[in-house]
Amino acid sequence: MPTPFGQVNVRDVLDILLVTFLVYQGYLLVAGTRAVNVVRGILVFAGVWVAAQVLNLPTLSYLLGRAGTVGIFALVVLFQPELRAALERVGRPRAREVGASGAALQDLARAMERLAERKTGALIAIERRTPLGEYAATGVSLDALVSVPFLEALFARNAPLHDGGVIVQGSRVIAAGCLFPLQSSDGTYRRYGTRHRAAIGLSELTDAVVLVVSEERGSMRIALGGRLGPDLNGTELREQLRTLVYDRTAFLAAPVTGMAGDGPGDAERDAPAGGAR
Repeated sequence: MPTPFGQVNVRDVLDILLVTFLVYQGYLLVAGTRAVNVVRGILVFAGVWVAAQVLNLPTLSYLLGRAGTVGIFALVVLFQPELRAALERVGRPRAREVGASGAALQDLARAMERLAERKTGALIAIERRTPLGEYAATGVSLDALVSVPFLEALFARNAPLHDGGVIVQGSRVIAAGCLFPLQSSDGTYRRYGTRHRAAIGLSELTDAVVLVVSEERGSMRIALGGRLGPDLNGTELREQLRTLVYDRTAFLAAPVTGMAGDGPGDAERDAPAGGAR
């Protein structure tokens, strides 16, 4: 096909479509993260460098070229967690079964309600497509059926595993007392306690649904995709769990990821959980 740019064949069209697809997928990987602003900065930097080349400004071109070489290595070091999360999402199996039964989710929701009523802090990660084995290895290995009394016993005050996170795989508790990565103190959730920042941190790096109960306010919330959702009542919690875990087709539902739910009582003093013992 003749065009102003010469002959275009099927291979050229396929090439353009693949590049467009890759660029779009790259955008999806950084969308909603702090890396978006860095990408904008890189585009501005590249635009200035191209302008310097076109205008034949040798000194500016040389300086920008040198800065760009060093900047690539600096970005790899600075955004190592984001790069790791992006590569993990690329390699994440698309059709992995979640396996959590409706009865297990009901028990999880009921346990959360009872813990919240007593203002007992809790942190529970529900595994979906991303394996949580490396985080389970930081705690005590278990193999117990999910039940309300068992979860209450794990998070009871002064219990040995109270300050750690629990990992649920399917209908079973596979580990307790686990250390979860803390969300970076970039200002967004800086005033939250360690338990909430651990929930956000794990949800940033994996696709796990992380449940957290506030020890100070007795509130129940869900962390997903690096965002902390609003306070939930029992009915709302059950609906979210059904949508996010039981329904195989819903992986990152908007009702949780799109809101932070900040309020005057959210800057709380949570006991160390997940990020520290």
